[in-house]
This record gives sequence, C-alpha cells and structure tokens, in this order.
Amino acid sequence: MITCYHGSPELFNKFDLSKAGDGTGIKFGFGVYLTESEASAVHYSQPRNLPPVKDHYLYTVEIPELTDDNHLVSAQPVPEAIVKRAEAQLGQAIPQEKTQLGKEFRKWIGMTLTNSKKVGLESEKAAAAFLDSIGVFCNVWPQAQSKPDGLKNCAVFDANKAHILKVEHIDVKLKGSKYVLVEGSKKEVKI
Repeated sequence: MITCYHGSPELFNKFDLSKAGDGTGIKFGFGVYLTESEASAVHYSQPRNLPPVKDHYLYTVEIPELTDDNHLVSAQPVPEAIVKRAEAQLGQAIPQEKTQLGKEFRKWIGMTLTNSKKVGLESEKAAAAFLDSIGVFCNVWPQAQSKPDGLKNCAVFDANKAHILKVEHIDVKLKGSKYVLVEGSKKEVKI
C-alpha cells in the first residue's frame, strides 16, 4: 500500500465522488485527488475558487501499490496490457496515437464512451468507471513537472480504493502564493 495525503476544508469519514471537481477541477481525470506531498495537500485544503475558509483538514490515505498494469501515467505511453484489456472490453482497436500518453488515452476512452466531441465531466466519469472496471485504478502525474521521478499525485477512480487512515485539523497561513502548515497546529480528529 502507498500512503498519500488529501487536503480539504470539509470533514468526512469517506470520500464522496459526487463532490469531485469542486475544489480543483478534474484536469487529471475524475476521482479522488491525492498526493505523496503533505505540503501540497495542506495547500489544497484551501479551495482555489473560494475566499479563505475557516477549517482545514489533512487526510492521510492509503491506496494500492502501483504496478505496471494497474495505473496510467499522464505523460507516458500506456502499457500494452492495459491497451489490450481496453480494446477487448470496447470491442474495437484504439488508435495508436491515443496510446502514447496516458492523458490522451483516458480522454479518448471517455469521449468514445459518451460519443462526445470534447472532454467534460460526463466523459471523465465514463472513463474513470471504464478504466476501473478493467483493473486500472488511478491516473498518476508528477507533483512537480520539473521532477518527473519525484513525488506523485494521483486521481483514484473509485473512492472505495482510497482508505482514510487519519484526519487532522490543521491551521494554515499564506506564504507567498502557497498555503502552508502552521507548525504545531495538527490535531487528530476522531471520525
């Protein structure tokens, strides 16, 4: 299992995908957005589309280990095993140019399933459900584009695969353009 983090102004005991996209959108797919960077989760506990909120929570979350054939990487080719499973389930060949980047593959899947000409919430939901049904549980991208082998972010397609281990109420402050943790402010919340 991998330990990740999630920041939110809301207190909850399990993830609810009916709220997916409210805080930061769905640029990297429909799902539970997690990061290996605690500092990044702290920053995102303040939704970018809202004025400063009163409460901030840091969630420590466990997800399955990443294997060669159970996740997409946004800016890397899709593993052949995933392409074959997707083609078998769809009953059609996937254009090779759509398998060169995980993000293009995910978008193509969603648009194909919804007969859509552009990516949107419904096509991303369809892609997430489809990919999860063929054993692909998340989409991964680097936390910093300049460090592709560093810490990772992910969108977990099925909320049941993101298990909350701990919730902490935190205080944050704005430092430059980032919200950062006020040292000593973590207080575990029983949920």
